[in-house]
Amino acid sequence: MAPAALLGRLRRSPVSVAVAVVAVALVVTARMAHSEPDFPHHPPVACLALVAVVLTTVLAERSLGLIRTLVIGVGAPLLGVLATLLTVTIGSALGEAHAEFAVGQPLFAPSVVAAALLGAASAAMPAQRRWRTRAALWTVVLTLVLFAGHGSDLARALATLLGTAAGAWIVRRASRPQSRTTRVTARTVVVSALIALGAGTLVTPIVPDPDGVLSPFADAMPDRSVVVVGVLLLLAAWLVHRGRRTGIALAIGVLLTLTVVLADVFLIEPVKDDAVQWQGLGLDAIEWQVTLLGAWIVPAAVLLAVLLLRPRLVRARFRAAGARRDDLVEMLRDGDAGTLGHMGTWRGNATWTHPDGRGAVAYRVRGEVALAVSDPACATADRADVLAGFTTFCERNGWVPAFTSVHEPVRAILGAEGWTALPVGVECVLDVTTFDLRGKKRQDLRTASNRADREGLRDEWTTLDALDAGRRAEVEAICTRWAADRRLPEMGFTLGGFRELDDPDVRLMLAVDADGHVTAVTSWLPVHERGALTGYTLDVMRRGDDGMPGVMEFLIARTALRAREAGLTTISLSGTPLAAHAGARSLVVRGSVLLARVLEPVYGFRSLQRFKEKFGARHESLWLVVPTPLHVPRVARALASAYVPGLRPKHLWALRQAHRAAADARAVAEARAAGAARS
Repeated sequence: MAPAALLGRLRRSPVSVAVAVVAVALVVTARMAHSEPDFPHHPPVACLALVAVVLTTVLAERSLGLIRTLVIGVGAPLLGVLATLLTVTIGSALGEAHAEFAVGQPLFAPSVVAAALLGAASAAMPAQRRWRTRAALWTVVLTLVLFAGHGSDLARALATLLGTAAGAWIVRRASRPQSRTTRVTARTVVVSALIALGAGTLVTPIVPDPDGVLSPFADAMPDRSVVVVGVLLLLAAWLVHRGRRTGIALAIGVLLTLTVVLADVFLIEPVKDDAVQWQGLGLDAIEWQVTLLGAWIVPAAVLLAVLLLRPRLVRARFRAAGARRDDLVEMLRDGDAGTLGHMGTWRGNATWTHPDGRGAVAYRVRGEVALAVSDPACATADRADVLAGFTTFCERNGWVPAFTSVHEPVRAILGAEGWTALPVGVECVLDVTTFDLRGKKRQDLRTASNRADREGLRDEWTTLDALDAGRRAEVEAICTRWAADRRLPEMGFTLGGFRELDDPDVRLMLAVDADGHVTAVTSWLPVHERGALTGYTLDVMRRGDDGMPGVMEFLIARTALRAREAGLTTISLSGTPLAAHAGARSLVVRGSVLLARVLEPVYGFRSLQRFKEKFGARHESLWLVVPTPLHVPRVARALASAYVPGLRPKHLWALRQAHRAAADARAVAEARAAGAARS
């Protein structure tokens, strides 16, 4: 890094830079080995704690500012340590067992600072991300308090509480606009409890001298059984999070076994042996016996919660009331679903309607991922409520909601809630009110139109139902022959084929030659806004073997002119999958460009985008929006299944052959060009 850049970074984030330098110095000098009291003989854990301090400092300084980060990063841990010291001193003077055990223990650890700063920085996060961050943070903090039970664990919990409260106060004082609150679901509570029990069970044998109120768990079982129970509880938490019945059954089985074992060891056996004595005992002895006798209550309580909440944990399979295609079509006409909204009416999609009738969302489930088809069909003012309602619907079903090919307004609403947005394509939208064939940029369009006139080719604006049997057969032959010529299966989901033409609302623009035969086909989906037809969106684009070169330019130009004459405002040339967003240089965009290059010989995404550039349309970004970055791989698999459901390993060989054929064709063309240049 250049000195000027380093100086600029130091001026912008001096606290973060200073903390990073100190952390590196501690690692280099190996003075961090015993900095985490819970893991004194595990240097990797200490290194992770130092990394967490650096990352949370960067996050807090960016969201809260330099002074506030300093005050919270120093004040919250200091107050937490002092409060813990006071608690331990008073408790030990009163004879409290846990306090006596904590006397002389180190109370400070780097993770105390990291927890306080993360709690403070979470206040500035969007609602969804704030809730998830705090849930994860408090699950870890309370697990260590209940199972490890060291003085530093209590200090960490108090510092987290102070940091979270300080951050919330700062954000509220700053008068930042608050987003919708996130509802705490039964699944979240149960999953957090299972993770706490599982992680705590695994942590107890690792930390030295555990003294938490739940640390007796490990004393009741052999070490191997402790590991098995911890792993099974974490596995059950993961399955319950996904709404699996097997996860609920596993959780019930493990919790029931754990409750029985602990009750037998700490309740039944002591009572049978007359080991439970309540007379002549000091406070510490009574406290310890109560702890042992009540050790089975925690897993029993979680077991009871799982049994009572079981109907809300299982992935319910139900349909929303009134979820019919006719309802969606009506809302598409009355609302503002954007240029791709009509794709939601295609077969294979389901429809969710808002309980109050405010809107609808078309979706398709693949691999427990609900892929919403573009923007919701609703009024602009109701868009946020409809998105929230569909998200809740997916959570009840145990699905991951994923909004595919949505426009900027939807991305902005979900982005404010902390969702992750990824660019997946570019849509070309043409303003037909100013469209004509004049000018240098329209030369290709004029050439195609003039050639069509010379060859007697005419355009025909119609629907599939209006065609006679002969014309219908010609349209079907052109569409199916094109699909049969592909080396890979035809794509679907938001890319239509012949089946999607059979819709009275879908218009066809056909190229008909002088003999009356169809030589090319384009289909156009209606676009409505607040009850009025405002334009059309291009879907199917197929050319027959005898189609004139430039016939697609001819048909699209004629459609634009017809739309202008009809008083419409726009036509969309639809989205181009995997097209790079202008100015975007992220890793995801580069990956999309690479994938488009790999699929180019078969699907021609890059060629399609270059073709659309001829019309001078404006570009609108299309986004994939998912709850968190962790959901991206899962949603990507669901999208692959939705777009290419018939993809098989044999098609990879076909793709390789297509690349070789394309390379050979380029070599032949280059050789011919070189020969022509020499001659």
